[in-house]
Amino acid sequence: MDRKKQRLNGDCSHLSFSRARGKLLRGIAIASGLRVTEWHPWSMSVTISKSLAIDERDVEEDGRTGQEFQLRRLAGWPVLQWPIVLPETDPRGVLSATKFECWKKASDSRVGIAGYYFSFKAGGKVACHSHLEARLLVYFEMCPFVVEIRTQYPQWNREAFLAYCRADRMFPRNELATIDFMLTLRIPGVPYLIYHAVSAKPHEHLSLPKVRARHEREKKGAAEWCATHEIMTELSVTELEYWSYLRMLSHMQHVELDEIGGLGGVAGPFAQDLLATRASGNAERVVSMLGKRRGWNKEKSFRMLAVALFLGHLKWDVRFSYELGEPLNFVRPKSN
Repeated sequence: MDRKKQRLNGDCSHLSFSRARGKLLRGIAIASGLRVTEWHPWSMSVTISKSLAIDERDVEEDGRTGQEFQLRRLAGWPVLQWPIVLPETDPRGVLSATKFECWKKASDSRVGIAGYYFSFKAGGKVACHSHLEARLLVYFEMCPFVVEIRTQYPQWNREAFLAYCRADRMFPRNELATIDFMLTLRIPGVPYLIYHAVSAKPHEHLSLPKVRARHEREKKGAAEWCATHEIMTELSVTELEYWSYLRMLSHMQHVELDEIGGLGGVAGPFAQDLLATRASGNAERVVSMLGKRRGWNKEKSFRMLAVALFLGHLKWDVRFSYELGEPLNFVRPKSN
């Protein structure tokens, strides 16, 4: 007796249309108006503004590199307000971090050590395609100017995409580019959010013609909707700084997103205690001692320290390594 051939549930290989053909048909349905809602889960239909009210004096031209707006050159002492309130979409129509999905998965990476990493400012796990991207992600997480992180951000011309669909042609693969990071910045004194694209690339690759051409396309595409662009390398965030931030964030591994606002109200006064104390010794001794005065155990004391650093109540001197057995090294606010 002939047995029926077994097939895994969800296997569509026996169907006549391929996945690419299915995407093309859906795109044609959208372009022709037969399908009202777009099928992309990360995007909403909005009217893209031709120009935004951005003061050119807020963007500084760096004559040495030709780049605009370097994140590490921002000065000040901002404190992150939690929960972070953001518009539903950015000016380009892409959803904010809470509903955003990375356009490329970690498995799409062909070079580097890829993986998924948790980010409070992304509202969950995000895809990074290399160790360098993971290193920069930790820095962005601890930078109080950054209020939102989206990785593998899609960048292409939407009108061109619809035109290809109407012409019954596949959209060119080289046009489906992604930017490593799209950051949302809130800078004290600036009455609007700044969207800042960051490309992560090893320093030794910056001079390659192919890399320079891609970065130029990214910069031009970001400028179309008044976003800024920057290239960051392994020289932008040292290994010492990276491991210090990782140790700080490890104290927050059991903190939920909706807890940070409540913890921040207590972490602020605790930060003042740490800046005012004359106690000497390593971090474990000083933090535990000050936390004990507030009735906390060692674990909660270091959790509050990490929240204070994360929100910007405290600023770490990145020339020194953060370790329990080493002294605390904070950047002190300048007195007027």
